[in-house]
Amino acid sequence: MISLAKIRVKFGNEILESPEMDIRDFAKLVSILRKFSSGVVNGVINLDWRVIAFTDDLINKLREIKIDNVFIEKLSDIVKEKVKEVPKIIIEDDHVLLLVHNYNPYEIAEKLGGELRLRVTRSMQIEVPYLAFNRGDIFSLISYVDAQDLALNFRNILKLLKEKIERENVIYITSYGVKFIEIKVPWNAPSSLIKELKELGTIEYYVSDPSEEELQLKSEKLYKIDRREDTLVIRLPSFTLTRIENIIKKYGFTPKIDISLPQSIKIKISKNFKLMSHQEEALNRWMDANKLGTVVIPTGGGKTLIALAAIVKMKKPAIIFVPNKLLLWQWRDRIKKFLLVPEEKIGILGAGERNIKEITVATYQSGVKYIEKIADKFSLAIFDEGHHVPARTFKDVALYLRAPYRMALSATPRRHDKNEILLFKLSGRIVYEISFPELVRQGILAPLAVRKILVPLPNEYMKLYKSLEKEVEGEKIPLEKKRKINRLIEIARDNPNKIKVLREIVKRHKDEKMFIFAGSINFAETIKLSIKDLIPAEVLTAKTSEVEEKRILKAFLDGEIRALILVKKGEEGLDVGDASVAIIAGGTKQIREFIQRVGRVLRGGVNKLAWVYEVVTKDTIEEALSRARRARELVRGIENFISKNFKVKAFKVEVWNENR
Repeated sequence: MISLAKIRVKFGNEILESPEMDIRDFAKLVSILRKFSSGVVNGVINLDWRVIAFTDDLINKLREIKIDNVFIEKLSDIVKEKVKEVPKIIIEDDHVLLLVHNYNPYEIAEKLGGELRLRVTRSMQIEVPYLAFNRGDIFSLISYVDAQDLALNFRNILKLLKEKIERENVIYITSYGVKFIEIKVPWNAPSSLIKELKELGTIEYYVSDPSEEELQLKSEKLYKIDRREDTLVIRLPSFTLTRIENIIKKYGFTPKIDISLPQSIKIKISKNFKLMSHQEEALNRWMDANKLGTVVIPTGGGKTLIALAAIVKMKKPAIIFVPNKLLLWQWRDRIKKFLLVPEEKIGILGAGERNIKEITVATYQSGVKYIEKIADKFSLAIFDEGHHVPARTFKDVALYLRAPYRMALSATPRRHDKNEILLFKLSGRIVYEISFPELVRQGILAPLAVRKILVPLPNEYMKLYKSLEKEVEGEKIPLEKKRKINRLIEIARDNPNKIKVLREIVKRHKDEKMFIFAGSINFAETIKLSIKDLIPAEVLTAKTSEVEEKRILKAFLDGEIRALILVKKGEEGLDVGDASVAIIAGGTKQIREFIQRVGRVLRGGVNKLAWVYEVVTKDTIEEALSRARRARELVRGIENFISKNFKVKAFKVEVWNENR
């Protein structure tokens, strides 16, 4: 008698029972099926992922033992139906998973890399085999679509992958409020693209640490990342908009920007000026740099006209940021004069006004305060005295303004805290730079003669100074030591002997306009009282009212006032044309501030020699501060020019002697 037996097979949620068969065929069938299973449970063979990976191999082996064809065909149909429901491609965080069906994954992995991974999908209750590849490898991977030495089924999966990539090769950029943008990065974006976007959304800047002598570089991540299905959503500050498009195109993707930007301005503007050759070159360099970058030209070299020419060229809504009220009004006057725009059509944001127009001038302070109101109103942003952009209280203006076109203007972009790196990140690298000596040689700026005059302290002051100096040397508490050093600076800065020197300088130049820079309001008032018999003078400080400020400046421009004594006023951008003498009676060690002060007297270069007097208290900390300002560098390269044309030395150090 022939023994008969049946076999039960489970695949997913399907259980299939074979007809009765000869025990020898039964044994052969069990032997085959167990090679494609995870084992036998309660007499049922549980087929696993190997059935999907090696379907044809299984079917062929079953047919070889000549068992019931209906059973074989039914098993084959179940497998085929199940496979149809399984995703061919799965996108995970850092990998692309390709379905393994009727090809040997180990052979593919040996040729192309990849790793066999099992995933339970929604449509099946068993693990499904996939080959996992790094996202960054997919572009090289699809180059094997036509490789004849690879399994046909694997090449078919690659074709699907290629079609998916081509179909989803678009990166969408949209608004997220007015201060941020969102980039929807598809699954097929290489990791290097994502890395660049993260770097774009990361700012670096230096901070001072009281416990460290050197500045510390700090990195701040301003981006946020979310995952929505197989899309990576990266949120960045609006300043990145201008650079994102180029990054996306570099990696072969098509950017789709769905962000509304102000288009052409409606007000009429006319170019009522002519650029000099260096200004034309600066404008062209900026245009060639995708309308993004920093222009570095010494004070008086015509940076304002370059920016106004950019407004004319672009004809788009523009906002100009300035550090103080004086420049607010000065820019408004320049726009009226050189672009022929009526005053009522020029927006002002600052000095108590909040009037936003297609062309607006704003202080940095007001820009930060009203960033939500202005963030999406302009296409062109001009940062005057651009070295202010990295300031902790100001940088939000450049960070969150959406304007894709940006121009920073500065005579001295390098900062003592090295944070020009933040200026270049937010406004663009230096696209044009010209030196003071070159502008002197071209006759655009006046050459200057520098005199450093060393003045001793009166004896009673020197005794006080030396006593405090000893206290500083022995002080262990950093804050207390800093306070005492500042007191040393104050004693040297407001040296009463300087008044006698100032009177001599004023007498020498009484027919010229001059600036006198003082370190304190009290000393400035003392200077005014001491020279009022020689020359009409006024003091301008941070406490001067707006009405009085305008009156004093007009009187100075008209020549009614010959000496303007400044305390932290007019350091930047003040255009006074024919002033030719700058007297530094008190100052900081910062080179930038010193150069800006000197720049006030360099305008109008034809047959003019500007004079800069640095009055320094001898044998005190002020001498060190003076050395740090490097006044000698101002005339380096034009010494012979000055000597030949004006018969004076370009730089000289003198020691003042009251009895001479």
